[in-house]
Amino acid sequence: FRAVLGLRGEALGFDWETAGVYSEATVRDVQDGISATLLQQNLALSTPDAYNPFNGGNPADPTGLDSSPSSQAARNAIGIKATRRGKATLAQWDFKASKSDLFVLPAGNVGMAIGGEIRRDSQLDDRDARVDGTITWTDAVTGIVQPSDLFGVSPTPDTKGSRTVFAAYAEFAVPLIAPEMNIPLVRSLELQVAGRYEHYSDFGSISKPKVAAAWDLFEGLRIRGSWAQGFRAPNLEQTNATIITRGNTRTDYIRCEADLRAGRITNVNDCSERFVTTGRRAGNPNLKPETSSTWTVGTVLQPAFLNTSQVRTTFTVDYWQVKQKGIVGVYGEGNALINDYLQRLQGSTDPNVVRLAPTADDIALFAGTGIAPVGQVQYVDDIYRNLEPQTVRGIDFGLNLSLRDTGIGQFDFSANAAYLLKYFRDASPDIQTLLDARAAGTINVDTIIPEGGSLVRLDGLPRWRGSASLTWNLGQFTAGAFVNYTGSVIDNDISVGGENLLLKAYTTGSLYFQYMLKGGFTDGTQLRIGVRNITDARPSLDSSAFGYMGSLYSPNPRYWYASVKKNF
Repeated sequence: FRAVLGLRGEALGFDWETAGVYSEATVRDVQDGISATLLQQNLALSTPDAYNPFNGGNPADPTGLDSSPSSQAARNAIGIKATRRGKATLAQWDFKASKSDLFVLPAGNVGMAIGGEIRRDSQLDDRDARVDGTITWTDAVTGIVQPSDLFGVSPTPDTKGSRTVFAAYAEFAVPLIAPEMNIPLVRSLELQVAGRYEHYSDFGSISKPKVAAAWDLFEGLRIRGSWAQGFRAPNLEQTNATIITRGNTRTDYIRCEADLRAGRITNVNDCSERFVTTGRRAGNPNLKPETSSTWTVGTVLQPAFLNTSQVRTTFTVDYWQVKQKGIVGVYGEGNALINDYLQRLQGSTDPNVVRLAPTADDIALFAGTGIAPVGQVQYVDDIYRNLEPQTVRGIDFGLNLSLRDTGIGQFDFSANAAYLLKYFRDASPDIQTLLDARAAGTINVDTIIPEGGSLVRLDGLPRWRGSASLTWNLGQFTAGAFVNYTGSVIDNDISVGGENLLLKAYTTGSLYFQYMLKGGFTDGTQLRIGVRNITDARPSLDSSAFGYMGSLYSPNPRYWYASVKKNF
């Protein structure tokens, strides 16, 4: 639910408005699960209602259904309902005021807008009791206590956090040259100067500026540009999350180095020292905000012969660049193990890598290698941190065309395209240390370290994107068409014939027809029928969990719809 109360008025020549808002959102997510405790108890039964973990197929028909499923009683005996609850609240008050004629310059009035706000955010993620450590599982065979009793789900504690934010901003619109001043090649020149300040109760203050300008050489040709700095505060999960454990199979390179020195292997790629490593991820109250620096330069073209009483045409081209620093993420337990490898070769250790005491087998593994014996990894602490910078650069194109009084209705056409020139992620200082050590031969040359580099066409970042729409209106009738294009991308995780899998370009189209009723009770009633994804386009298969890249594509097939909308 959400409640808003606002006021607006005029005072001292300023238009002002103020409002308070409170919103609260809750969610309850219930899913089927299996209790590890109940499963182990049921597996120990010797009666027919015991669960059978060895079924699941049909030897006579391997692609068919299970021919000997466990009984419903056995499935009921181990099944539970896992519940996760979430809650988020926002309380905010803001005030803003503007004045279009703060004072006068030779080119016109200087306008100003100012404002401020105070807001309070809170977040709660309440996990199921069988996941957050309230109900644990004690292995009846080994006696080991596991913090999660939900089978196949890593333990995840509850998370909660809140913050208070104060913000203030100011913006000025400054006319420098006006058409009446008759300056050659400068029909008009306008400047915008703005700044924003925010103070966060959990990590401090930050302020950023913005400057933009618009230069009309003559009527119909504008050159525009802007420069701004920005920021994104870490979210409450990233600053407040308690320890969350996740298990992944990782290579323990210090043990591989021992195998190399002992002659048990000839190449680190042959190393079998791979184990499930527990990463303990947690929030970091010392995180800094992600920062960015953005600039754009472009042009707006409205040719006189294409802008008449019947035709309106606008072309736009903008070249832009964004540099980001301090992107929030995790270092990764794999990288931590490589750093521990480096530190141990230099007589130190990575304090985030916690190991068991060396066993007799561990001591034998390192004997004669010149490396102090180490035990297997117990866990790796991996809190959120500010990581590598990245630079993104591209060009945006736009076309808007409107035809009026044609005798057969009004037509509106728009097309937009974006071309990604650069998406380059640099190595963070911590990763660069590992890369330098590998280049110097301090650690093995075959050690796998994420090196950054160009991401264009990788990770769901196509080089081209585009869309176009056409709308026709005649009286009470309206029809529209929309086309969306996404360029090809590469799936890094699948190799076919020695080359990474290419996901082909993806295009979808939609149509609709609409009629607006007039007169009587039905006045203002809109009837619409349409079809989306008219060509029944299917996204390319890839290696992700759902079989397609959800950040780019929709799995929805062609479908028809009809709607009725009434305006009162």
